[in-house]
Amino acid sequence: MNSEQIIREKRLISLNSNNATRYNNGSALSDLIFDFTNILIPDESYVYVEGGLQQAQIVASFYNIDTTNNVFNYTVSSVAYNIQIPAGNYNYTSLVTQMTTLFLVNGHTFVFALNRASNILTLTLTSAGSWTQILPSSSGLILGFDKNTTYTIVANTRTMPNLFNLLGVKKLKIYSQNLAIDSVDSVGNATNNLIETLSVNVAGFGLILYNNIDSTYGHLKTSYLSTIDIQIRDELGNLINFNGVNWTMSIVLIIYKRIV
Repeated sequence: MNSEQIIREKRLISLNSNNATRYNNGSALSDLIFDFTNILIPDESYVYVEGGLQQAQIVASFYNIDTTNNVFNYTVSSVAYNIQIPAGNYNYTSLVTQMTTLFLVNGHTFVFALNRASNILTLTLTSAGSWTQILPSSSGLILGFDKNTTYTIVANTRTMPNLFNLLGVKKLKIYSQNLAIDSVDSVGNATNNLIETLSVNVAGFGLILYNNIDSTYGHLKTSYLSTIDIQIRDELGNLINFNGVNWTMSIVLIIYKRIV
């Protein structure tokens, strides 16, 4: 009688964004394709294959304000206006300075007041005209109002309902269709291609280091692999903009192979 033995075979795949085959969002470097030759092909001796992220080295080169959260829409004297904050890493003082300048271009003077105890922002129009509305704006999550909501302004002043927040990206979520495992994300509340999440625990332009110290990997849904797609998103599902700064990561495949 033949006895059957299961062995584990490890394959390491090193990825550097500088060597991608296709850049789907240019210098943002968060939606990439890497083409290889037959990393994994169907084999009758394979019982199953596990895979996932082993290590990552990623510079926090993304900004706390970018094209996903930089627009403020408002109405003064029945005329709609907007300002678009240039991408960058801001603190409260630099953001107020920038927004004040942009408002002045529209002919408006706004005064900012931040309650340091509650971290709630109050905004007041002090120039001529009647500030009547805040319109749905992507900057709401920073300034402290709901993103898809219209607010009516009384007496040219508005205290925001939520906290002022310049923390920026708090989590990097790494997705891959070709390396897909069984995973669930509250964004969309459905099974998707999420393969790992990384905490952003460094200051701007610091180095995020990830190590899979438990060597825990998911069960791959595919038995064939020659192309690896990588998408890196924030906790809200927006693709990260790395501003041309390259990252590296290592992918591991663990092949459970039947030996007779």
